[in-house]
Amino acid sequence: MKISKNFRKGCVLALAGLLAIPCLSLMQTQAAGAIDVDARCSLTVSVDKTVLMEGEGAGDQTLLQYKKDFAKVEIPVSIYRVAQVDAVGKYTGIDDFTGMDFTALSSETTAADWMTLAEEAEGILEEAKPEAAGTERVKTAGSGDTATATFTDLATGLYLVVPEATYNDVYTARYVFTPYLTALPGNPYATGGGTGDDAYGTGEDRWEYDTTIGLKAAAEPQVGKLTIMKTLSNFNETLGRVSFVFEVIGRDTDGTVVYKNIISTTHDTADTQSVTLENIPAGCRVTVTEVYDGPSYTFDSPTVVSDLLIWSDAAIAAKEAGEGSAAIADAVIPVAPFTNRYDEGNRGGYGVTNQFERDEDGGWSWSTSIPVTPAPEAE
Repeated sequence: MKISKNFRKGCVLALAGLLAIPCLSLMQTQAAGAIDVDARCSLTVSVDKTVLMEGEGAGDQTLLQYKKDFAKVEIPVSIYRVAQVDAVGKYTGIDDFTGMDFTALSSETTAADWMTLAEEAEGILEEAKPEAAGTERVKTAGSGDTATATFTDLATGLYLVVPEATYNDVYTARYVFTPYLTALPGNPYATGGGTGDDAYGTGEDRWEYDTTIGLKAAAEPQVGKLTIMKTLSNFNETLGRVSFVFEVIGRDTDGTVVYKNIISTTHDTADTQSVTLENIPAGCRVTVTEVYDGPSYTFDSPTVVSDLLIWSDAAIAAKEAGEGSAAIADAVIPVAPFTNRYDEGNRGGYGVTNQFERDEDGGWSWSTSIPVTPAPEAE
């Protein structure tokens, strides 16, 4: 996945330190002295699990829920040495990254420029699949809010830091991270102790062979499915086709409605049909109510099926693959069953139900039908 595709609008978490911009220009290396290219370095990856990024959607209570949940996540992080550095701070690509051009790096290099280089390195990584210089898991020590992982005995040079996309334990959110480049040794003068293009020139000009960087992440809410199964125990062919209408309401753990829809099934024989709704927020609990039972038909089952937990598609896939924890052991697509029978009446008729779904931009798409398929026969 390319960096430009890793982030969506809203649901953004910022973690302590954010992006550690690599140093280096000849002017800075001359001021700080020569780099000991044979020194061994360490790199600590740090995550503050309590900070919410300012920006679009930052006040959304949903984001606060993800922030709290994120504190429980362990993040695998791999690092790849992409360039060596000489005593005056000049980088040269190595191994699979030999073709990368680092000659333009200087104190004028912006964060956007560094991200472009990181994306290029990531593309090479995806194609060549070189062996990592190290892999560690970032996790909280004790009850603190700061999670860390430390790589030791590293050669000097430029490294691509690649945090692995990670689900929470129940797969209601997927946390994705921005791979980026960082330099060993680091130089506070280059980053200024800050983040962004204006951070240069405010820190102490010295080489640090043991450095700490932060991660940058975004939370992707997951979605799941719900199946409504409708059975007609008998059918009056004279009256013809008949429709049944269902209202679907999903609420989060605070009781807030996060999903609402109306759906129907239409029958022309005594059979069982199922209709599956998609893109329902994972983790919510759904109540399905049969709000219209068709003319001349009556209920042979309860009219309400409630407290159906929506498991994400990712949770179900992980369970089927034998992955994940015990927290997803029960992950299935929930089913709301309903049964009706002909009540000897003489009224007939059927209709069309309007279908609304949210699109990726937060708007609504509309249609008048949804695929309805016969339910599979019991073995």
